[in-house]
Amino acid sequence: MTTRAAGAAGYITDVAYIPGFYPNMAPVAMRYVAALNRVVPPQASSGFRYLELGCGLGRSFTTLAAANPTSEFVGVDVNPDHTRAIEHDLAAGRLTNARAITSDFAHLPADLGTFDFITLHGVFSWVSDDVRKDILAIARERLAPGGLLLVSYNSMPGWAHLQPIRGILRQYAQLRQGDSVQKIRDALAYLVFIRDRHARYFDDNPKAAAYVDGLLKQDMRYLAHEYLNEHWTSFYFSEVAGMFGSAGLSFVGSLPVFTNFWDLCVRPEFQELFRTTSDRLVTEAHKDFCANTAFRWDIYAKEPRLMADPTERLGLADDLYFHLAKSDVTLPYKANLGVVTSTVQGPVYERLLGLFKNRSLRLSEIVAASEMRETQPMDVIRAVDAGVAMGLFEVTNSPLDPPPASVEGTVSLTSLFNRAILVSDALAGRPVALASQKSGTGHTLGDLDAAMLHELAERGRSGLAERVESRLMASGRSIQQDGKPVVNPDVRRQLITDACDAFITKSLPQLVRLGIVTA
Repeated sequence: MTTRAAGAAGYITDVAYIPGFYPNMAPVAMRYVAALNRVVPPQASSGFRYLELGCGLGRSFTTLAAANPTSEFVGVDVNPDHTRAIEHDLAAGRLTNARAITSDFAHLPADLGTFDFITLHGVFSWVSDDVRKDILAIARERLAPGGLLLVSYNSMPGWAHLQPIRGILRQYAQLRQGDSVQKIRDALAYLVFIRDRHARYFDDNPKAAAYVDGLLKQDMRYLAHEYLNEHWTSFYFSEVAGMFGSAGLSFVGSLPVFTNFWDLCVRPEFQELFRTTSDRLVTEAHKDFCANTAFRWDIYAKEPRLMADPTERLGLADDLYFHLAKSDVTLPYKANLGVVTSTVQGPVYERLLGLFKNRSLRLSEIVAASEMRETQPMDVIRAVDAGVAMGLFEVTNSPLDPPPASVEGTVSLTSLFNRAILVSDALAGRPVALASQKSGTGHTLGDLDAAMLHELAERGRSGLAERVESRLMASGRSIQQDGKPVVNPDVRRQLITDACDAFITKSLPQLVRLGIVTA
């Protein structure tokens, strides 16, 4: 057996994975969570090194490479079909700061060096114990002191009542012929068959029965990789923390940002439990049970440098900028984060909205603003962080100007990589992520909006709706209204015209603000 095949044993390699961008993997997100949890993050202003393990088709690390051109990005994947696709994207986007390596995790190049950021998404729960040991060795040897590692995995107890679904899908698929996509399609049809005929498992587990409907909407390639993998595993948080602890890494925090706030994750009747628990590792385990967590994005650090209190961020982690997520936000502001609905309001937030109305600010600038002179720095920091957690504020690498009131005339794309992505992914049936150097991350559009942007940048505004409609029809896609395809050509044309107008009015100014397009 070859080295590549040995590393891929039990993993689905006959079908390529689906491309996707995951904003949690952005260094700006990881750095913010570290600072939020009083850990000094790696510096980023003068460039950093970033490694993604099991990068698949590479859309996350290539988008991040385009968004951070002074930094170095490396993606590793065992499937040569994946790395060939990455090399095509790198060439099309003329990205010289990124490269893909075809390898298993046990045989990385000896001269690869160390990295400030290591990420692995969709990997840890889907590989064998031996490969997990290779991952831990890489974490121990390749993460630089002070560096951050992001790992995602299927978690318990959220998967407890769903694991039988994975089991029956894989068992039935093994009996079928064809490639992995055909096998998962046949297995899913069988699952629907037994559910609809009231197999006792589904009658006793109504949430599992409803879960099947969600599977029917997923890409079959994703389902093949998710459910047919031989080594599929779900973990308790303590198990993963113990493994990375054995590699010399300490738990820092998690993404999305709200998961770092127990009062945003659990209902009020459980919150006294968290007030009396000081051990963070115990708190995380409590949260997973209270929220029935099924998937985690956890951040670990090697030799973390700790801050004594949040105000030290003003000197040690003050290169992040904060701004309003939406310009039309009003108070009180409510956010439903899945378990609880939380509200922010009051004088502090009124002043913060005023500060952010026309600018982005660093944390030290917010605290020092005259509007905040009557509020203690700790309270200001706490309010800003809660606002980020609830989606009221956003964090970027660089300050952002307010979006223009309107965008007139011609527009152009500022990145060859973004242009190449629009060429390949517009109307491909999945979201499209474009890189922003101002934010340091990617920003996602619907694939119809991506087609509009591509047409605007390539051929201007005249006849935009007609061109978009032509592309839509050629792609085999349809416009939906009330859940049904629109067949009347006049209605379809009007819907597309309205969508183009809305994109120009609402979305295009935001893309200008992010520096993705210029006008």
